Amino acid sequence: MSQVNLVRLFVAVPVPPGIKHAFASWIDQIKPQLSFRKWVHPEDLHITLQFLGDTPSGSVLRINQVLHEIKSVISPLSLRVEPLGFFGRSPQPSVLWAGVGGDIAGLRILQKQVAHALTPLGFSIEDRSFHPHVTLARNYIGKTSFDRDMLRSFTMPNTSLEDLLSWKSNEVILYRSYLHKRPMYEAIIFDDDLK
Repeated sequence: MSQVNLVRLFVAVPVPPGIKHAFASWIDQIKPQLSFRKWVHPEDLHITLQFLGDTPSGSVLRINQVLHEIKSVISPLSLRVEPLGFFGRSPQPSVLWAGVGGDIAGLRILQKQVAHALTPLGFSIEDRSFHPHVTLARNYIGKTSFDRDMLRSFTMPNTSLEDLLSWKSNEVILYRSYLHKRPMYEAIIFDDDLK
């Protein structure tokens, strides 16, 4: 019996290189003041649209064909990075994130398009509501309870040059996750003329 080769996948809107670069030095500045166990590598910053999980590698081409069809009909979204927030209980949050602003209505529509288009391929639509964000760190490990008010004191990188934290995107990319690599995520991109 042949063994199915599984790859860990998710679909996301990429963050542009300039914003990744701005975040790289900014994360180094705030890390000492925010005790999280694992910080995201700047190259891995993205806005998740749908987590697919362990998927047979034979499905990758079809998933990319579906995403290509969506990309061919969507209008570019105007997006921007917004202040910090977190998921989880305030004393010990599980995720530290930067918010996403701009055309959130369009981003929500895109997320629904992706979820519905991938349903025939066997992927379930998530029950929880879509909350667009860019994950920065996971698992708070501070010796004292996390102070949510402290987040207000961290100004976003390059706020004097706001356009550096804004971008237009009509990208929808399939990523593969490698659990023990840094950076962890690799874009799986085929030729634009997918048949």
